[in-house]
Amino acid sequence: MASLRFISTGVCRPNKAITNEDIACNINTRIDPDWVERTLGIRQRYVAENHVQTSDLAAAAIADLLDRAKVDAGTVDLLLLATCSPDKRAPATACLVQHKAGLANAVAFDISAVCSGFLYALSVAAAMLHTGSYRRAIVVGADMFSRVTDWQRRDCVFFGDGAGAVLLEAGGLGTNALFDAELYTDSCGRDAFSIDGSDSPFNMDGAAVFQAASNAVPACIDQLLKRNSLSADSVDIVIPHQPSHNLLREIARRAGIGFEKFQLSMGRHANTVGATIPIALHDALEAGRLSHGDCVLFAAAGAGFTAGAAIHYWN
Repeated sequence: MASLRFISTGVCRPNKAITNEDIACNINTRIDPDWVERTLGIRQRYVAENHVQTSDLAAAAIADLLDRAKVDAGTVDLLLLATCSPDKRAPATACLVQHKAGLANAVAFDISAVCSGFLYALSVAAAMLHTGSYRRAIVVGADMFSRVTDWQRRDCVFFGDGAGAVLLEAGGLGTNALFDAELYTDSCGRDAFSIDGSDSPFNMDGAAVFQAASNAVPACIDQLLKRNSLSADSVDIVIPHQPSHNLLREIARRAGIGFEKFQLSMGRHANTVGATIPIALHDALEAGRLSHGDCVLFAAAGAGFTAGAAIHYWN
């Protein structure tokens, strides 16, 4: 358990947007655009140009964040990148982001937990800041799943490219900026979603993913709330990873949290994997949905099978 302050957020959205209608008309005539939006909640997704790399998206999100925060890049001493679409096998893509974003003083490394990656990275950053060894951290989620999508398959509608970043500091004594996380891994679900090679399209068992996530995420939420003597009614807003609206509705039902409390951003972005939660958080702030003292619940599920939840009193 740590005390944490979110100072600022930033995002990067690629220039090219592909709608469900674009896919139906130009790529795959078997796609029903209305079904995609009704069931998944997705209207469009952003796709990066061929020359763009994951590190470019991450660095752009950080630049947006630093500009909004009016913070000198030299004061950031920790950089965590959540991604499962790295630029290359070595070095860590976070090192490339450090260079491109001008974060010369930041210790930098990658965290890979697919769609749970940002939540895992956020938990690691909170723990490292809590030790006092680091003063200011950036956690950035960036992924480009357009590169591992077979655009002739029906499941091409799920993913988009993007990046989102948050700037964090330790909360300090008396701030009441509690941060606590409950993380979970069950390798029995390791085959539900996989990518065999850097040029191979993803393979997904949608039913298995739905079942695993709808069980694991509410269980993590329940454990987390009980540990902190909170009820589902204590939660003011949920910032979730967003695989589909149907799955989020099921998680909301099982967790006993009103679906109206969920920040939904996948209509515009689709599933941006490690970037989904920070983009949703940024959108919630832009929409004025967060106030001082609000109990914020983060939740995610990803391949592996990984899952988790975290709470934070907005400060």
